Amino acid sequence: MTRGRFGRRAAVWLAATVVLAAGLGCGSNGAAGARLRVVAAFYPLAWAAHQVAPDAGVEDLTPRGGEPHDLQLTARQRLDVQRASLVLILGKGFQPEVERAVRDTQGRVVDLLEGLPVLPSTEAGLKADPHVWLDPVLMRSIVGRIGAAIATVDPENRTAYAAGTAALEAKIAALDTSFRGALGACALKTLVTTHEAFGYLSKRYGLTQLGLTGLTPEAEPTAAQIQHVRSLARDGAVGAIFYEASDEGRRIGRSVASDVGVPALPLHTLESDPSPLDYLGQMQRNLAVLRQGLRCR
Repeated sequence: MTRGRFGRRAAVWLAATVVLAAGLGCGSNGAAGARLRVVAAFYPLAWAAHQVAPDAGVEDLTPRGGEPHDLQLTARQRLDVQRASLVLILGKGFQPEVERAVRDTQGRVVDLLEGLPVLPSTEAGLKADPHVWLDPVLMRSIVGRIGAAIATVDPENRTAYAAGTAALEAKIAALDTSFRGALGACALKTLVTTHEAFGYLSKRYGLTQLGLTGLTPEAEPTAAQIQHVRSLARDGAVGAIFYEASDEGRRIGRSVASDVGVPALPLHTLESDPSPLDYLGQMQRNLAVLRQGLRCR
């Protein structure tokens, strides 16, 4: 009887030891909590980081359909920002809540607007036009900086990150080539948008942007703006009203288009996840819409 009880205790002790050892082994072999943790302020930065480092834990602070300009962080998101290995942001007042939160982060913070040739802003609190990711040339530069930042915080995997960065840069260079070819032969050059987010894209490809609302899409177009667009349309200079893919953007775009007498066409700003498409797919779709509205050959 004594020997039986001893045998059972030994078996229990052995089983517990095996379980404990297995648990320790999993932790030492790269559990989720031990991965490189990257927090990105909004979709284009999160997408690029995931392409460069697909095995990293990448968090996008801006939810799908959300407005990054007005983002309010949850307590959990603030904690994630504090604990991240790397935080990627666009500064100069684009996302004030995020810019305040990164002051407490323990990891590396990279402001990807720094060093880029930004366009000025006349809006209160916004020091520059933040919509650089809609210009493929500037987006390629952003990808390079993201790749370098990830390699800095995880140098052991530098070679893999360099390969991922180079592959993504090549895809975005091809995107730029597509835009140059498609927008180089358009009958119209005036891009009327509900959200003034396409200044960099317009400058890159020889277009003129006319925004019905500002860099932060919170205002209604004025009667004077609508009259100006109506006059341009009457002269044949406007072929469509391009609206942001949001309920408010759709409402304004269709209303103005109906008033002016031209089609309303959706143009995604990529400020949040465009699933089921990704950045490259949605930019190609935007290009097709631009070709239609600008009457490109």
